[in-house]
Amino acid sequence: MKKSSYPWLFSIIILSVLLVISLILGFTGYFFSLSMMKTSSDLSLGDTVCLNVEPNEASVVSFTFDGNYLPGEVLPQVIQIKANNIDKNLKVRVKSEAYTENGVIQFDFVTTDEFTKGNDGYFYFNSDLAGGNKITFCNSIVMPEKASFVSKEKYILSVIVESLDSSLPVEEIWQEML
Repeated sequence: MKKSSYPWLFSIIILSVLLVISLILGFTGYFFSLSMMKTSSDLSLGDTVCLNVEPNEASVVSFTFDGNYLPGEVLPQVIQIKANNIDKNLKVRVKSEAYTENGVIQFDFVTTDEFTKGNDGYFYFNSDLAGGNKITFCNSIVMPEKASFVSKEKYILSVIVESLDSSLPVEEIWQEML
């Protein structure tokens, strides 16, 4: 072999090794994600959930559901929000979204009287949540009227709870407060 062919040979060997490593990691990640999707450790619709919130943070809980529900169907789902043992009062807002291959779908809730739905799709708690207290956000979830789900598919519904210290300029931060 000529001396001029050694750099090319070295480059081909290194690229081949990197290709093999990336294929191994890709297949390992694929099979790991499949096994994670089949676990039953996630929440299903109908499980009562209590979300602990901290000041100036967002908390998320996600539920899995299959697509065999009819549009407009009301599903029992209790979601409670608890302010951890803190010395601050909190302003709270809640939003939910389901992620599908066609995009994001927003769900509606049968909420308690303490929540009001804003024009931005968030549900706002009408007063301050005192530290250590717990409130019930909803008792039921309403399937969207215009959404179409495939009965054999699994979907993820995420509920996002955001909280701000009530001493902050909440209206300016959230841009809309009812």
